[in-house]
Amino acid sequence: MTRFARRIRFGLLGVLLAFGTGAGLTWYFRVTIFGWLTAPADGMLSPHQGLPVYISPTEILSTTIKLSVVGGVVFAIPVLVGTVFYLVRPLLKRSERRLVALFLPAILLCYLAGVSFAYFLMLPVGIAFLLHFGEGIAVPTIRISEYLSLVITLIFWLGIIFELPLLMFLLAKLRLISYRRFKRVRKFVPPVAIIVSAILTPTMDIVNQLMLAGPIIILYEVGLALSWLAQPGKGRLVIRKLREFLIGILRRVAVILILAPSLLIGVLYVAALSFVFLWNGHLSTGAPSKTKARLDRVYERVLTVIARLAKIEVSNPDR
Repeated sequence: MTRFARRIRFGLLGVLLAFGTGAGLTWYFRVTIFGWLTAPADGMLSPHQGLPVYISPTEILSTTIKLSVVGGVVFAIPVLVGTVFYLVRPLLKRSERRLVALFLPAILLCYLAGVSFAYFLMLPVGIAFLLHFGEGIAVPTIRISEYLSLVITLIFWLGIIFELPLLMFLLAKLRLISYRRFKRVRKFVPPVAIIVSAILTPTMDIVNQLMLAGPIIILYEVGLALSWLAQPGKGRLVIRKLREFLIGILRRVAVILILAPSLLIGVLYVAALSFVFLWNGHLSTGAPSKTKARLDRVYERVLTVIARLAKIEVSNPDR
């Protein structure tokens, strides 16, 4: 028990150090980070060089502190997850350890995919719609605190939504929710996706809502396929079929690579033989010339080399 408590203390210390490091780096590079976060607005946040504004002396300070806290949390979460895995590792079976070891990178990649989708697609389109909607009526002057809250909220929740396939796979793997149950509720996914997109998107137009609802539906279909693979025996079946498919493709490619040089050499042989016949005035192969005999020997040697590479025997038809 003392050793376990010591591990917990070291883990918490690591989390605190990671949080402090992330918060400090975010504070130090705050100008660059604010530039990254305001880039999707494309200089449309205010008439003042396109930058967001603040209307109270403490607003920019409180916003920077909030951003630093978010940066600290981003740095601390991987350390926290690693610490939890380190603490529960002795309680897991070998298969469960492998599953967790595969899941941790997959969780990170899915979250980064959601963040990228929000940053490069959802934010530019949504902010452009909102700011151009009042064009000719009013001039936008967006406060930096409100803009930052919008960006952080959208990025965070889209990253969470992109974890849906992994969550469905894990629930099916642990036999908490079966593939059939996921399939039964499949018909309710589109309306639920539209409702969720209406809550999360900053705009009320149907285009932006469909831009978010579409990926949610696709992610559910991916999760449905993964939950099917999580059934006992299905994963091995797919791996075996995939291996047979790849072996078949490799065999066909090998045959093509072996037969293509033979075909090319045969065409060149016929062309060279025709040229020799026309040059010597022969119209048949009844009395072959010395040049034809040489071509025959060269052709036979090339075919022998190709046959050795293919591990087959080729007999000379003239013998």
